[in-house]
Amino acid sequence: MAQVAGFTVERTMRGKPTFAHIDLRKHAFLIPILETNGLIEPPIKWSAKTKRAFAQAKNGEWKVGDINNFWDE
Repeated sequence: MAQVAGFTVERTMRGKPTFAHIDLRKHAFLIPILETNGLIEPPIKWSAKTKRAFAQAKNGEWKVGDINNFWDE
């Protein structure tokens, strides 16, 4: 059987293949195929407003909301 660099196949005791490991650094052309099938999620692109909100929360510039006084604030 031919061997391909970047692919590793794990087999059971009887010789049946169970897992295949792919080195995506060597076979980067497979990444778009995996993304379209939902196996790899593309990174989230945060907006500037969301980044600012994360920074404010990290600095402690938030307070716990109260559902009973939602409209009073």
